[in-house]
Amino acid sequence: MNETAGKMGFLTLVFVWFTTHFGGGFASGRQLVDFFVGYGWYAVLMPFIAVGVQAIVFYFAWKYAVEKELYDYKSWTLSFYQPAEKLFSNLFEIMYLLVLLTATAVAFATGGATISTVLGTPYLLNTFIIAGAMLLLTIFGAHVVRKAAKYVAYTIILGLLVIYIPNVATSWSRIWENVGSLQSGALENPGNFGNALWSAILYAAFQACALGAYLAHSDALKNKGEVKKAAVGGFLLNYGLLMLATLGIMIYYTDGILAEAVPALFIVQNGVGASWMVPMISVLIVLGAVSTGVNFIYGMTNRIVTWLGRKDQEPANQSTLRKRSIISSSIYVALTWSIAQFGLIPLVARGYGFLGYVGIVVIIIPVLVKGLKGWNSEPETVGKEVPVES
Repeated sequence: MNETAGKMGFLTLVFVWFTTHFGGGFASGRQLVDFFVGYGWYAVLMPFIAVGVQAIVFYFAWKYAVEKELYDYKSWTLSFYQPAEKLFSNLFEIMYLLVLLTATAVAFATGGATISTVLGTPYLLNTFIIAGAMLLLTIFGAHVVRKAAKYVAYTIILGLLVIYIPNVATSWSRIWENVGSLQSGALENPGNFGNALWSAILYAAFQACALGAYLAHSDALKNKGEVKKAAVGGFLLNYGLLMLATLGIMIYYTDGILAEAVPALFIVQNGVGASWMVPMISVLIVLGAVSTGVNFIYGMTNRIVTWLGRKDQEPANQSTLRKRSIISSSIYVALTWSIAQFGLIPLVARGYGFLGYVGIVVIIIPVLVKGLKGWNSEPETVGKEVPVES
């Protein structure tokens, strides 16, 4: 157990969950359109279900990690998925690699689309500049970004509240007018309860694909009481801001916002305080995209560098590690940058949708089944004997 975890260690997981959730798709508002608002008035119900499912899944996953003292995802999967650990551990590994690639590509796409909208510069050029910035931060300053994660979270939360609360408050009647029109049939509702619910579950599932990152921080939780606090606190923060942003999009439901690549920017351009909120939301979107991208790039680079050095007879020197890190980061950035050229809308709609299906099979169903069934009667696991991967 991490002895440095303080009395408020559960807040570490709350902030890690939120800052990972607030990636390119959430920041831009695009994934809120694709998974919630695109199904009409059901958008006011489904964020609760989507984040609620995540909270339950993360609660069981963190509880198992704390009880078994398994804080890296490889050890956790080899223990949790017994007796089918060989199959599911490898499926988890593949899924996690896919989410790293997709989320980083979405980060490029979000930043590129936002800058294009604000400055009018070419999308290709914007993503190229962002790729360079992410690469430099990964090589020289990723540790600074990680140390500042708490303050980045504070900045994003405060910024979102400043932007969305005035817009939602001043347009409250318009939001419910649109909801009422969708319910009554005055506006054609594009979805039904069944497919809206399925979309919410897919949203929960692809968000749960980042479980490996959350497990790495679960040693901050001292006991099951803190596990519960992390799950409840994370639910309140993530649901509250997700719902607030969803209501913001509902303001302009009949004004073409569903077709916008960056719906969040459309809201402030047409809402309260546009003159100063446009720069603010633009900074928040790029900040969220870049910080998420840097963390994913850094995580992937560490994995590649560790794999490259697996046969070294003795620890590699700093010069060798730096070269391997630069080469690995460059290849990974080039790959995800290339994926980002498909654009933001298809990346979110198809990439995250696919990950949702994988997440249901690999995480949602197994964790809920085992969590509800319980594992107290299980024999002591050998998962702790597995070396921790970086």
